[in-house]
Amino acid sequence: MHGNFITLTNLTEKDIKNIVKFKIGPLYVSIHSFNEEIRNKLFGNNKNINALENLKVLDNNAVRTNIQIVLCPGINDMDDLQNTLDNLTKNFKKIQSIGIVPVGITGYNKNKDLKSYDKNKSKALIKSIEEYKQKNIKNKNIKKIYLSDEFYIMAEKEFPDYKDYGRFLQIQNGIGKSADFLNKVENKLQKKINLLIKNRTSYVTDNNTDNNILIITSEYGKGVLEKAFNIINDRRKSNNLMAGTNANIRIAAVKNNFFGGNVKTTGLLTGTDIIKTIEKLAAEGYRKILIPDCIFNNNGLTLDDYKVNSLKRVNSAVKIINESADALLNELFCQN
Repeated sequence: MHGNFITLTNLTEKDIKNIVKFKIGPLYVSIHSFNEEIRNKLFGNNKNINALENLKVLDNNAVRTNIQIVLCPGINDMDDLQNTLDNLTKNFKKIQSIGIVPVGITGYNKNKDLKSYDKNKSKALIKSIEEYKQKNIKNKNIKKIYLSDEFYIMAEKEFPDYKDYGRFLQIQNGIGKSADFLNKVENKLQKKINLLIKNRTSYVTDNNTDNNILIITSEYGKGVLEKAFNIINDRRKSNNLMAGTNANIRIAAVKNNFFGGNVKTTGLLTGTDIIKTIEKLAAEGYRKILIPDCIFNNNGLTLDDYKVNSLKRVNSAVKIINESADALLNELFCQN
């Protein structure tokens, strides 16, 4: 059940007994709030309060859980968020992690009560969580509270240290994914550079137009990749390699027009928007157009049903790669 969050609102007594009996878990559970009025507003009904009772029963029976709080400004933030965190960190023993993520709002949203996070709101939230943790530092469960990467990207603040994420229990929920990626870039980079020096080959930024590379990513992904290239360039300079300017590597942040709103993560990009971006930039001539495989589901389709071959037909330079640090470095430090 990793990565799939459930609400516990429709569990029967039999379901709970089976979860306990067969030790199913860890479960990934969306809680959002402990306030009944707020929960009714968020869930759209008044039949959800039993979820909190179910969570307590499961916890008392040693069922491990990872909690998600989808934060909606003006609804379940501020005092209500503190109340939620108080309940989770003080009254439950088997919670492994508490992840706080911003509400995703598409351009089709008609709920005027739903507001998105911006730079200032994200900065204020980060500060309030840091203060909350410091205030409750004696509570060993406080370290289990994590903010999603999106908040740090919106706030234009550095991600927490790699070690602060522990076992990365909610990495598939966008929590610690950026820190993990950057850490792996840093750790794997020197090996690539040593091989480059040994073989006396050139890094792609040697101002050779034949090495032009276009990297397709999202609006949020661009900021992370720029940090990665800062790490790469600093290491190249320390190894006395050509300084370069990355002039022939372009990071294209694809705007998500398909969903609109504040949807800016890479995994939710569609084939339609990617193709429009490629067609717009294709005239510049790229040897490689790198697209992360996270845009495809298990059936090899994007959210708007484009296949890999559909993207490759748009431009022969298209290459689908794993979104890992290793895959990116392989493309940058090889000439095939």
